[in-house]
Amino acid sequence: MPNRTRSKKTSQQSGHTLEDIVGQIEKACRNADGNGRVSVELVMQTLGPRSFGPLLMVPGLIGASPIGAIPGLPGVMAFIVFLVSAQILIGMDHAWLPGFLLRRSISAEKLEKGCEKLAKIARFVDRFVWPRFSFFTRGPFFYLIALLCLLVAVVTPIIELVPLAGIVPNAAIAAFGLSLTAHDGVWAIIATLFTVGSFYLLLQAF
Repeated sequence: MPNRTRSKKTSQQSGHTLEDIVGQIEKACRNADGNGRVSVELVMQTLGPRSFGPLLMVPGLIGASPIGAIPGLPGVMAFIVFLVSAQILIGMDHAWLPGFLLRRSISAEKLEKGCEKLAKIARFVDRFVWPRFSFFTRGPFFYLIALLCLLVAVVTPIIELVPLAGIVPNAAIAAFGLSLTAHDGVWAIIATLFTVGSFYLLLQAF
């Protein structure tokens, strides 16, 4: 028990919690431009271009939340996941997104309201997140996670054709991002199960 408590405290002190990530998105909302909109570039700057875990987690969280119902947003989030995953696979040490994508924006008010709902879930989920089985998030498993995220990103727009089914692939991506951020291999396993569910839903879409 002491070791588990120490691990959880270490994760929280380093900012590797889901609630912390949601808080960073809220910070981006408070720094919105004069038109009250938050750009992809602002969110990326807030998270940091070298933070592959959060950069995978945030699109998944947005896609799985009520905000994901905004027309066109799921496609943008899936494209971001695809690009970030591809860059991991080719060995880049930081994420890069094209200008047209960085300029895409969303209402700060809508995003902040979504974060308020996500914060409650984040506080609950964080009780079950701490560094464990970390080897599932490093080495070849790190690249396997990137590959699975890339594949899920490709099929997500198709799965979205089934009402509410898009929650599953986005949950998979968010869980993979969480596993990388917190070095929690258990969440990588959970994400893999969501991935299997995603491909099952893909079959249902045809």
